[in-house]
Amino acid sequence: MKKQRNRGKNGKTVGNGSISKTRNSGRISVIWLLLAVVVAVSLTVGACALWLPDRAPELLGSAKEITSAPAGVQEYTGATQVTMIPTVSQTRELVGNASGTVTEDMSSQGLTSGKTAMKVNGVSVVALATATPMYRDLATGDKGDDVLALNNELARLGLPASAKSTTYTWNTSQGVKQLMSAAGNTSDGSLPLTDVLWIPAASVRVGEWAGTVGATVAGGSVVGKVPGSVTKFSIQNGQPSELDRTVTLIGQTATLKAGTTEVDDAE
Repeated sequence: MKKQRNRGKNGKTVGNGSISKTRNSGRISVIWLLLAVVVAVSLTVGACALWLPDRAPELLGSAKEITSAPAGVQEYTGATQVTMIPTVSQTRELVGNASGTVTEDMSSQGLTSGKTAMKVNGVSVVALATATPMYRDLATGDKGDDVLALNNELARLGLPASAKSTTYTWNTSQGVKQLMSAAGNTSDGSLPLTDVLWIPAASVRVGEWAGTVGATVAGGSVVGKVPGSVTKFSIQNGQPSELDRTVTLIGQTATLKAGTTEVDDAE
C-alpha cells in the first residue's frame, strides 16, 4: 500500500510529525531570546549602577557648626526629711552657800554665769557655771580641777585668768576681783564659797526658786531647781557624712559636723 501524504498550501508534501517539530523549535528560540534580553537589561542596569557617582543622602551630609543650644536651670538643695531624737537632761538642784535673808532677787529672767542671782544680807551671790562645781573657798596658790574650771570660766567671761591652768594664780585673783566688783562686792582676790551659786550651764531658767525677797536661806540648802532641758538632738538611724551639713528644727538652724549625727550646740 502507498502511504497517504498531505499537501500544504503551497502544494508541498509534508509528512506526519514534521509540523510538531517545527513548532517546538520555534518556541524554544523565543524563550532563549527572552532570556537573552533579560540578561542584557540586567547587565546594563548593573553597569549603570557601577558607573554612576555615589550621592550621599541628605541626612549624612556634612555637619553644621552649632553656635547655641537651649539651657535650663534646676535648683537642687539636697534637703532630706529626718527624724530628730532629743536627749533631755535631768532636773538639777541649785544649792546655796549663803545664810541669811534674801534682800534682792534677780532670777526672774533666769540665771546667767557671771551675773548676780540674788543678794543675801545685802551681799551679792554671783551665779557661776564651771565644769567642776565650786565646793570650797579658793585663794592664790590653790590647785585642783575646781581651780581649772574657775580659770576657764573667767577667761570665757573675758576676765583676767590663767586659762587651762589648775593653779589659782595672781591673774586668777585679778579676774575674781573684777567679777565681784561688777556685782557690787568688795574682794581681796580670794573667792569665798558664800559669794557664788553654781549653775550647770552658762544660762539657765529656774523652775522652782526659794530665793525670793524676804525669804530666809541657809548654807547648803536648795534655793532653786533647773528643769531638764534638751542637751542634744540625734538623727534617728542617721549615717555620718564626710561634709558638714545644716539641720533646721523648729525654725532653728544648726551645723551638723562632719562625721557626726548629733547636734549638741546649746544655743
